[in-house]
Amino acid sequence: MSDERWVVQLSLSDSTDFDELLDIENKLTLAFLKDRAAAVDGHALAGKAFNIYVVPRAAPDAVLEQIKAALAGSGVLDEALIARRTGAVEAWSVVWPIGYAGRFQA
Repeated sequence: MSDERWVVQLSLSDSTDFDELLDIENKLTLAFLKDRAAAVDGHALAGKAFNIYVVPRAAPDAVLEQIKAALAGSGVLDEALIARRTGAVEAWSVVWPIGYAGRFQA
């Protein structure tokens, strides 16, 4: 799993509160401290998106559930995209929301 990377993506707008985005990143960091299922690996602005990068250390289902719980606790689960990339594969695969058919770029 060391070559796997996840990204939590939230859209940016003119009214985006960056302190709120950093708070979400901190909540993810704290959620992973409990069992070390993953670690937050920073954030980046990409176009009109705020990306929070996550390195998993546990099974994908466990990592996804922890991310979703932290985002739900922050009230942004319905606004978030969660994607993962493994190994040498350059493309991201959206794992939340289920059935996402849009274009994703990290």
